[in-house]
Amino acid sequence: MNRFAFSRGFTIIELMVTVAIAAILLAVAVPSFTLFAQKRAISQKTVQVRNALELARGLALSQRQNLTVCTVNASGNCVSTGGLRLLVFFDLDLSNSFNAGDNLHQDIDINSIALQMSASFSLPYMRFARNGEALESGNLEVCSTNQTVDYGRQVIVFRSGRIRLSSDSDSDGYDDTGGTKIDCPSS
Repeated sequence: MNRFAFSRGFTIIELMVTVAIAAILLAVAVPSFTLFAQKRAISQKTVQVRNALELARGLALSQRQNLTVCTVNASGNCVSTGGLRLLVFFDLDLSNSFNAGDNLHQDIDINSIALQMSASFSLPYMRFARNGEALESGNLEVCSTNQTVDYGRQVIVFRSGRIRLSSDSDSDGYDDTGGTKIDCPSS
């Protein structure tokens, strides 16, 4: 009679080899997946920022009034870096900062990312005119707050009001269409 006919399971050696192979695969896959998840979060937040800018332009056209987009600190002042929220609002008192009387159209939490605004004349805000044109051109750079992630995207606003996302299909850190390096500021 065959001695393997009564075998009911795996030997301890077979189980140890299987666990070792699984551990090696996990050790290789987890860092790659973590980096992928962080890059995906940046891309999603970039699309959210673009949508906010498109909303501001659309509202400026439809309501025939200037709309402001900026990142604000805790006191509601527009800032280029270190903002806590991205706001789209109608600036009633023309203070270029969000106050209690201003009409808020969108509020996006940006605590999980680093967002830097570079507008014309180093202004910490962008505005869209009644005709849909941008009164300030520039870009918003979206980066990870984790400095080990060397990945960033830009939302680019042209003076005509056109809004586009940067593209880095080959992951070399350069915008494919503009050829400029997307440098994330170190905090």
